[in-house]
Amino acid sequence: MTSRRRFLRQAAGPLVLAPVVPVGRIAALDSARSAPAPRIDHFPAQDAWVARARAEIPAATGSVYLQTGGVGPATEAVIDEVKDRLDFQNQGPADPRYATDMARIEPDLRAQLGGVFGAGADEVALTHSTSEGISIVAWSLNWQPGDEVIISNIEHPANVIPWYVLRDRFGIGIREIDLTTGTRLLDQVDAQLTERTRMVSISHVSRNNGRTIRTDESAELGDLLRARGIRYHLDGAQGPGCVLTDFRALGCDCYSTCGHKWLLGPKGTGALFVRREALDEVRLSWAGSHSHATMDYEGGYTLLPGAARYEFGTRALADFAGFGRAVAWMEQIGLQRIEDRIQSLVAHAIESVQRTGSLAVSSPVTRPDRSGVFVLRLPAGCDATELYDDLREKDGILASPVRQPRDFRLSIHFFNTRDEIEAAIQAIVERCR
Repeated sequence: MTSRRRFLRQAAGPLVLAPVVPVGRIAALDSARSAPAPRIDHFPAQDAWVARARAEIPAATGSVYLQTGGVGPATEAVIDEVKDRLDFQNQGPADPRYATDMARIEPDLRAQLGGVFGAGADEVALTHSTSEGISIVAWSLNWQPGDEVIISNIEHPANVIPWYVLRDRFGIGIREIDLTTGTRLLDQVDAQLTERTRMVSISHVSRNNGRTIRTDESAELGDLLRARGIRYHLDGAQGPGCVLTDFRALGCDCYSTCGHKWLLGPKGTGALFVRREALDEVRLSWAGSHSHATMDYEGGYTLLPGAARYEFGTRALADFAGFGRAVAWMEQIGLQRIEDRIQSLVAHAIESVQRTGSLAVSSPVTRPDRSGVFVLRLPAGCDATELYDDLREKDGILASPVRQPRDFRLSIHFFNTRDEIEAAIQAIVERCR
């Protein structure tokens, strides 16, 4: 019998993807497990291509999934790719007949990510998370007591904790800018710059209020900081797959991101982009086997010439293959098409919230400042954590509280529907009366 997974691939038409990196034999999975029974079949997708894509995302038909900003739901193609690569690799992990094919995954993925997101293959390091990339950058300077970093008031803990640790260990100072909706980025940074500033590290898209740093203002900030010898890093966990992302155009020195959110890839995958001109300045704090080009046992070594120098140790190659498949799946749909769909849904969410009379919008309401990270303001007395639990347990709606106590996040991806958004907002209104 043809499995559900194979049937969906055949029915999906242009969404069917060939492997990113061909390997010798990829076994067909005829005994695929069944997807969860749909709980939201009364919320039809508005477009045929969205319906086809939703059919390839098990979580999209198993709940009202508005939690991509936390963990994105993997596609069937990604799940199959990881399983198939593990099956292939484990026929002989140390056998060149298999190891040689597996070894192509990482260089091909670096080239793929660079081509899609505006970098050279030599400017891409493969990491296991956005947090890992942030820490590589944070520890790349020889910090001295009194040196300063600038972050913002809308950061994820991944872009806060490393600076606390460096403060406690080396005595650095942490300055904070206000990136709530309506403030001007360059004015905020300029007001905090001092002669001791050595790095600016802020979110490309905030997980707390959805604000997107515009490409033009980011490039202007990059020019300002480079002229003063200050390193510029963007936390891009909520960037690629949510908003159009071009590393070079953003003008930052370093950009950290992950595969498991808006790109719908596996957990444990990520990338760090480092500007070619800055590679020798972004010094290594962690190194090991595979980060070197040459070495001897007399003390001599040379690092790899590109950003792959930040990688070391044994790697989960099957997961990285899944990351590549995720990006290819998204790219074949069309990243511009995806962003346009997200923005259309967010515009609908804004109108829906404004009609309620009891809720308000905390995130930006105009392009290009807004993103798929849509944050609404709850009425006084409505507890965001209790709301999160209630929506999940009683309605199968997955959303999230964020940093501000009365803010509540709906992560709106292209596979969501207007009916799902309406249902979530109505449920929030009813529970916050």
